[in-house]
Amino acid sequence: MPAPKRLRELVRDIRSARTAAEERAIVNRECALIRDSFREENNVYRCRNVAKLLYIHMLGYPAHFGQ
Repeated sequence: MPAPKRLRELVRDIRSARTAAEERAIVNRECALIRDSFREENNVYRCRNVAKLLYIHMLGYPAHFGQ
């Protein structure tokens, strides 16, 4: 599993997306990594992932799997 992005890096990547499709691809990829991370028992990045989920939710993307 690749090293998780920080919230700042995620925001930068999303804002630099040139098209809506590219933005969706970035969000979908990050959501998949967050879902995989939540399945782990010992997750040291849980707080970081929750912050990213909040940002993704504020953008209007579904983040119901983080509940």
